[in-house]
Amino acid sequence: MFIDLNPKFGTDFRNASNARKVADMLWGVTGGDFTKVPPSYMNQMGFEYSDGSISLLDQLNKVEFSEGTYQEFSDVVDHLIRVDSEDWPDRDSILSIQSEKLLKDTGIDFRESAGFDFSYAEKRDMSRKMELFFRKVISSVYTDGVTSVTDKNGNPPNAQNNYLMAPDGKSFSGIFYDSNNEVKPKKFSFNIKENSDGNWEISY
Repeated sequence: MFIDLNPKFGTDFRNASNARKVADMLWGVTGGDFTKVPPSYMNQMGFEYSDGSISLLDQLNKVEFSEGTYQEFSDVVDHLIRVDSEDWPDRDSILSIQSEKLLKDTGIDFRESAGFDFSYAEKRDMSRKMELFFRKVISSVYTDGVTSVTDKNGNPPNAQNNYLMAPDGKSFSGIFYDSNNEVKPKKFSFNIKENSDGNWEISY
C-alpha cells in the first residue's frame, strides 16, 4: 500500500504527473507544434509546488525546438516541469525558450558529485538539478517513466538529506516514483554506488 509520508508531496506528485501526461498527449496530437494548442489546455500545466518552485510546462508553446524529436521534447519537459520561480520571475513576459540553451546545463556527473561539497551550492538550484539528474539516470534502467525522486520520508534531494548522498560520498540512495498511476503510484527504493573500478552501478 502506498502511504504518503509527506501530504504536500502527494499534491505536488499528482500535479506533476497530470501535467506530464497532458504534455505527452499534446505532443502526440500536434506533432510537437504546441502553437496549435488552445491556451486553456496550456494553462493546465502551469502551477506552483509546495516549496515555491513552479511548473513552466504551460510555456511549451513558446519553446523553439532545435531537433524536433520526441527525446528532445522529453528532455525539455523534464527541465520545465519544475523550475526555481526566482529564475523565471514573470512567465507572462516570456517570448521564447530555446531548447538548446535550456538543456545546455541540466546534468551533473556522478564522478564530480562524489567529491563535491554541497554546502557551498546554491541550495534551491542544486536541489532541482540533483532531482533532474537522478530522474535521468534512473530512467536509463527503469523505462516506465520516473516522475519524482525523494528520500525515504518523501522529501526531494536537499541540503538536509545531503542530496541523497551517503556520508562516505560513494553512494546515493532514496525512492523514485513512476508516473503510470497517479492514484496509487509505484515507488521503488534505489541505490547508486561507485564500484572499485570507478564506474557507477544502479540497483532498485
